[in-house]
Amino acid sequence: MKSEIFFMERAIELAKKGIYTTSPNPSVGCVIVENAKIISEGFHVKQGFDHAEIIALNNLKKKVNKKMVMYVTLEPCCHYGNTGPCTQSIINSGIKNIVISMLDPNPKVHGKGVKELRSEGINVQIGLLRKESMLINRGFISRIIDKTPYIVAKQAISIDFKIAALKNNNWISGAESRKDVHYMRARSCAILVGSQTVAKDNPKLTTRLNKKDIGINEKIRNPIRVVLDTDLNLQTNRYNFFTGVDKKVVFNSLSSSFDRKKNIDFVKVKKDASGLNIKSIMRILAETYEINNLLIEPGSKLLTSLLAKNIIDELVLYQCPVFIGEAGISSCEIKTNMIKNQYISIDSVKIFANDVRISYKFKRR
Repeated sequence: MKSEIFFMERAIELAKKGIYTTSPNPSVGCVIVENAKIISEGFHVKQGFDHAEIIALNNLKKKVNKKMVMYVTLEPCCHYGNTGPCTQSIINSGIKNIVISMLDPNPKVHGKGVKELRSEGINVQIGLLRKESMLINRGFISRIIDKTPYIVAKQAISIDFKIAALKNNNWISGAESRKDVHYMRARSCAILVGSQTVAKDNPKLTTRLNKKDIGINEKIRNPIRVVLDTDLNLQTNRYNFFTGVDKKVVFNSLSSSFDRKKNIDFVKVKKDASGLNIKSIMRILAETYEINNLLIEPGSKLLTSLLAKNIIDELVLYQCPVFIGEAGISSCEIKTNMIKNQYISIDSVKIFANDVRISYKFKRR
């Protein structure tokens, strides 16, 4: 059992290599073992490229025999998409033993891949390190099952829980914290802000890392930029948000249209008492734009709305050693009974130079 865990842990480590590039596909790793020794491995790199199982099979230096065991983090696909079904390739290879960490939540695959493999006489085990494999693909699982991305909200705050001074736009977090945010952006499929953030801070919302920083050979992907601009007050020729070739999405209450030259989608959604209907927006991001992981960099008003509606999965706060005082803008304006039924736990704490990053997990479903 210890050796089986070791082999699946290696497959999970391989899967993690794809977290910056595989979206909207899941991240998957695979190893092939013979006589308690890994003899081949692979991981999925990018949509349209070979899946992990195919790469591991192609990397084999010898003919398949009955002693070999394949360890894979996600149930092999059994349908035609951008690539052919992995199940058929596995069957054709002659592999007779497979250990699968978790079933694919996609209804096109869920359980069907296992059934097809077993129907061909392949011994299939399911569930080894399932929680660990689910954690890698929590965004993919959320999009497929709940029709919403995995949602992380991030703020840098002072000791007195302010996000900025009224007359000062200087960073309150240090350089190491800001670089860590770029890793968060690189892992995210989309990044969402409110219109006031665009108007006041004029951010680029890009990932300013190089390939060496994140250990990939593929082109670094910038997240899709998303803004909530209820009354379409933002001018597209004025702000950094609208520059570049990356996809931009503007949710608003007035109209739907496209600016193909600037790659901007204007998407109309209904309003509720607090503004644009956030839950509708999350469903559109999941179903239309295939967003697995969404990073939100909210101001006070937007974070208050997100917490009140209980729709975030994680809140990441970079607390910085500075007092801003009464004139500062508060992190949020939560009323005492706003989230009384919500369960919140500390997921992790990490120090970056003189800042502290605290990640809170929310149980929202």
